[in-house]
Amino acid sequence: MQRIYFLNAMDRNVFFKEIKCCPNLKKWKNIANFLGISKTTLEYYRNGKYCMPEDNFTKLLNTLGDYKRALFLRLVRKKPKNWGCTLGGKKTAFLYPKILEKGRYTAWKKKKKQLKYNFDPNMPLSENLCEFVGVIIGDGFTSKYSGAYQTQITGDGNLDQHYYYNFLKSVCEKLFNITPKIHKKDNTIRLNIYSKKLFEILTKRFGIPPGKKCYNVKIPEEIIKAEKKFLNSTIRGMFNTDGGIGFDRRNTYKKPYIRINYSSASKKLINQLNSILSKYQIPYSLHKRKSKYYINSHITYMIQINGESNVKKFLSEIGFSNNRHLHKLEYLIKN
Repeated sequence: MQRIYFLNAMDRNVFFKEIKCCPNLKKWKNIANFLGISKTTLEYYRNGKYCMPEDNFTKLLNTLGDYKRALFLRLVRKKPKNWGCTLGGKKTAFLYPKILEKGRYTAWKKKKKQLKYNFDPNMPLSENLCEFVGVIIGDGFTSKYSGAYQTQITGDGNLDQHYYYNFLKSVCEKLFNITPKIHKKDNTIRLNIYSKKLFEILTKRFGIPPGKKCYNVKIPEEIIKAEKKFLNSTIRGMFNTDGGIGFDRRNTYKKPYIRINYSSASKKLINQLNSILSKYQIPYSLHKRKSKYYINSHITYMIQINGESNVKKFLSEIGFSNNRHLHKLEYLIKN
């Protein structure tokens, strides 16, 4: 059975407050009995320590009216029941990279001989090419295993499907004469391309580090020095994948307060974005924290664009082309 989680803690708190307002569910003990669970387990659901089983969430949701049911359904996402095992696998990959490398090498050995695609590695810059490079900076990586050259982009299997199938697939076909392999499993979607030429374009021409790039990736100098539209397309690709839109729904604000954010462990990349946003006169705030997802609690940086007027400046200069973000903006306009 799938697990349910809220996109932010504030929405989760509001949900449980609404449940507690229901007749016969005025106390946490009553809610726990209603679900057939302990008060401790309910507390874990309330504070986000545990994701809620889908049947328990549905049972609580059915105590609310139609409007509130529809609202809260938009504020949650699903995880597969084995998502914890998947997370454990990622942590193992960080701790034992050589074992992971050996496994990948064994898999690639079984692949057919590397395909050769016909395209010009020195093709002129275009907005599509630059957005593709931005996507690689955000959620992509390149690797070489024996004779196999791989470029992979990874995203959310539920939210990014439209962008992968309708934009990225089309760009690969037009620019590189390649139809990429796209696979969706559970909550993850992956786009794979096996091409030495593409690998060399990304690593040699644009200088994107092969393998683990999170600490030192940056926007290529060729794009920094090019026309503004090419730089904007690159940043758009980055925000389409590694960026996010959030709403602060606290009572302090008359309406949901919008924020756009971008996170990275690469100080070089963040410094470039600082300079570009300042040049565009787009106000932002910069935050840094130690992240548990990186080795030795490496510092991650987050750029945050706050408020409707500043978000509008960002949209007019750069914008989004991923439906996952466009739908959130549409929701803000409607409400």
